[in-house]
Amino acid sequence: MTGEHSKPTSSLSHEAWWPSDLFVQGIGWVILTRFKSGGRRAETGVFLVDVYCLGAKMAVYEDGSTEGYVSRIRDHYLSEFPMTPADPCCARKLVEQAVRYAQDLGFAPHLDYKKAARVWGGIDPGQCRQVFTFGYAGKPLYRRGPNETEVKALSIVRQLERRCGQGGFDYVIQLDMAKVREMMK
Repeated sequence: MTGEHSKPTSSLSHEAWWPSDLFVQGIGWVILTRFKSGGRRAETGVFLVDVYCLGAKMAVYEDGSTEGYVSRIRDHYLSEFPMTPADPCCARKLVEQAVRYAQDLGFAPHLDYKKAARVWGGIDPGQCRQVFTFGYAGKPLYRRGPNETEVKALSIVRQLERRCGQGGFDYVIQLDMAKVREMMK
């Protein structure tokens, strides 16, 4: 693993970063990069992972120069979020298991998830010995994101109710109750 803000060496094949407080916050960015062409090129998958409920809410794939990766992606996330280096096999395992958890609840990963997962080539998640526990306090917890409409939030809550039953999940959403009553008619 390279040191924070250092340039990757040509012998390094992958590097990964994740939030130091991911399981406290419940959501955060996981970055996994595969270096190619002797370290001159970087193929990066950036995943917004909700470990409490929805899995991979967003996924972005980038392929470019290593310098571009360092300046536009890595340095940006390291300066904006409490990120820590992660073992690439554990980063892959975390993202894949979060996606499976969400799929078991009936939620598909972001449309670009498979594209961003290209960076996993050569990484064996079975090498990771960390154990990840999804949900919050033993059950799914949905927290409405800033880009989710009330209609979307209600559809997520209804899906959780179908899959988990009443009381089998928790949620935190701010709704306009007049709109909710109208929608429920």
